[in-house]
Amino acid sequence: MNPPLIAERVDLTEKRDVVSPELQAVHAELEEIVATSGRVQVAQENLPRAQALARGYMADSKVRFLLLRLKESAGLNEGMAEQWATLLQECPDDLQIVRYCATRLVKERHVDEALSLVERHLPESTQNPARLFARAKLLSDIRAHEQSDALFRRLISEHLDRNIRVEFAKRLRKRGLLADAFEVISPVAKQLAPGSKAAELAEGLASDYAFYQRYEPGGRLAGKDVRIVSMKHAILHFRDRHIAEQPPEKPVSVALVTGSLGPGGAERQLTRLAGELTRMADVPEQQPVTMLKRPEKVEVLVKAHSEPAGSNKKQGLDFFLPVLVKAQIPVTEINKLPAISVSHQSVPDGNLGRLLEQLPPPVHYGVTRLAPVLRANPFDVVSLWQDGTCLFGALAALLAGAPTIHLVFRGLPPNIRKDRFREEYPELYQALAQVPGVYFVSNSRTAAEAYADWLGIPIVRFHVLYNGVPDLATDASPTDKQKWKAFQASTTDATETIGGVFRLEPDKRPQLWIKLAALYLKRRPQARFVIVGDGRLHDNIVALADEMKVTDRLLLVGLSNHVGYWYSQMDASVLLSRYEGLPNVLIEAQLLGVPVVSTPAGGAGECFVENVTGHLLSDVEHPDLNEACDKVLSMVDQVRADESLREQSRHRAQTLFSLDAMLSKFLALCIPVMPTSENDERMDMTPLCRMTA
Repeated sequence: MNPPLIAERVDLTEKRDVVSPELQAVHAELEEIVATSGRVQVAQENLPRAQALARGYMADSKVRFLLLRLKESAGLNEGMAEQWATLLQECPDDLQIVRYCATRLVKERHVDEALSLVERHLPESTQNPARLFARAKLLSDIRAHEQSDALFRRLISEHLDRNIRVEFAKRLRKRGLLADAFEVISPVAKQLAPGSKAAELAEGLASDYAFYQRYEPGGRLAGKDVRIVSMKHAILHFRDRHIAEQPPEKPVSVALVTGSLGPGGAERQLTRLAGELTRMADVPEQQPVTMLKRPEKVEVLVKAHSEPAGSNKKQGLDFFLPVLVKAQIPVTEINKLPAISVSHQSVPDGNLGRLLEQLPPPVHYGVTRLAPVLRANPFDVVSLWQDGTCLFGALAALLAGAPTIHLVFRGLPPNIRKDRFREEYPELYQALAQVPGVYFVSNSRTAAEAYADWLGIPIVRFHVLYNGVPDLATDASPTDKQKWKAFQASTTDATETIGGVFRLEPDKRPQLWIKLAALYLKRRPQARFVIVGDGRLHDNIVALADEMKVTDRLLLVGLSNHVGYWYSQMDASVLLSRYEGLPNVLIEAQLLGVPVVSTPAGGAGECFVENVTGHLLSDVEHPDLNEACDKVLSMVDQVRADESLREQSRHRAQTLFSLDAMLSKFLALCIPVMPTSENDERMDMTPLCRMTA
């Protein structure tokens, strides 16, 4: 029989010199602050007090350790990896500091470095069972679950220490793997001391396992995250809900919900829609309105529009906030709402209440913050924009009793955009597809077809809500005029201006755009280039432009509220995105008669007529820049030879992507789904299968 590992546990605290009573008091107070700062907001509020307390004691490694832990709890990121690394150099044997160093590296996506750190301090080659146990826990902490699970199972097979099973079960349960945790702890459950935390864990696992087997019987829980199972069945609780019929002429209240108000296409469209709906709501009742529905109350709820506390980098989360404020549209920041636990909410069904106790973190966020405010301030329509918002908002809207819920998709689905994929999404959408009153809405046919194919949901369930884009003014701010005048003066020999309006972010591939500019200059040496937009890759673009020798022919405008002015200076507009929904920028260019060239990203091809008002490149993943040059040259020359093409472009964009068309479609989607008098089919809201361009 192997000796119990508990006798050889690694001491995770650094051996310290004797400290003064005063410093001991500082340690105790800091430890209490850290212990009570589990929530981000609380940690942020406590941080100034802790920093003041630590002032004068920063030479003490424990003080710095506790302060760094509090910063982690507060969600700070700036320079944290370096601060942990410095502390580890001072205390190289402290495995707690190793743990925080490694987890910080993982947060910053330096996974290989984190694994190297683990290998350095707790190598796999060690024969010491206690250190292997510590290694298994540390691998789990940095989410190297495959390696950690294998080592835990090996230790279980080689040692009889119950502590290994308890620790492994606890970690599996934290990951939501209820059935796996139950299987691990069951063999020792009866041996655990009554009333101990380990015994409570075993009892809780047994109770939960029996409960969830009612929903997923026959071994279907194995390997499944029970939090996702909870989310799925909490949604399915509403599949037989009854929605009261309302007359079409009854005004509706609308909540538009999104993640931020940053400078993106979805945020722009939501802001525009909110403004137009509010304008309609302000029309006197006696004045006739030709729309199917009339908005009565319009509000915007946004997860965050304030910059994170302690952040030195402005993320532009409030870019469209001034527009909403000017239009006097109420805006609620969900992050600042109090979290109200399920036990303090009105949840009538006991089983539903139990399901709501175990949800994925984003869904729990919505249930505890968004559901209470939607219940206190009811809306007829809750329109959730983009996948992340659907994840935190859909169940919250159901709990609040919203009759109509929109799931508004603004691009290709997460199974294609791998960086945005979450395991919750398929279960979320497939469950919601079974609930009355839920609409699947996309801003392009291409994206709708991709979602339907991915989820196995009939395409007739999807509706296309094309972007509504107003006619663009071509006036400019004094700053914009000054920038253009200076650029004109430095490029007086220019034969044409090739432009682009996009964020300098990876998905937009601005580096590729600069390479295209360099290639184009070899064919048309007097061309010049304008990019309107800003983002994280700005400095990278400046350096690349210099390297490619296009700096003198390139103007980086930055952010501008007068994009119409910049389009009016262009002979062609180019977009080289990897991912798109329905690109507003292509529609905007068309409205001003500017021909476009684009990768076939998302619904880009739905924005223009091929070879008449624009060109679509052959490949979205690996665009051929020679082909792109050919297409841009062709469009510039084609429109110069036939000015009527500009008018064709304007007319099509004004017809298909008008604000009136968008409003009519959106308001048609504000009627609760219910059976018609003739049959039991859903009301015809012009679903995708009957949409025409």
